[in-house]
Amino acid sequence: MNRKDLLAAAILLSIAGAYGWATLQIPSSTLDDGVGPRGFPLVLTAALAVVAIAIAVRALATARVGPRADDDAKETEARWPRALGVLAFGALYIPAAAILGYSLALFLLLVAVPLYEGARFSWRVPAVAAGGAATFYVLFVVVLGVRQPEGLLF
Repeated sequence: MNRKDLLAAAILLSIAGAYGWATLQIPSSTLDDGVGPRGFPLVLTAALAVVAIAIAVRALATARVGPRADDDAKETEARWPRALGVLAFGALYIPAAAILGYSLALFLLLVAVPLYEGARFSWRVPAVAAGGAATFYVLFVVVLGVRQPEGLLF
């Protein structure tokens, strides 16, 4: 059992509960559409709760394995540069979305981040990226009726 992950899951679950309670305090309006002002926050509440439960299940299911000393030292040294690299991808995503369009820029971001993190390029990387971009398109355009920003090219 990994106690740190279990504690993190408990904290995330309590945050999800507080966020869900705050969401239910949002007053209804006569101008509400089909989703209403509570719709998306409730989806976020459910997603956070699912992530917290998944972390808790993983923490309970896995045996505690201590890292080797050399792996731990490498991880500590690489933490900040890796985080800054991912932040740079996020910063580059904004102008890329303005030029290429939301869907294509999101696809490229979802391809670039796993490759940056050391994943091998295979057919799975662009397939998962295409699935992620399509999921966001369906969620926002089809389900929520929110148009995606258009870029200069697409």
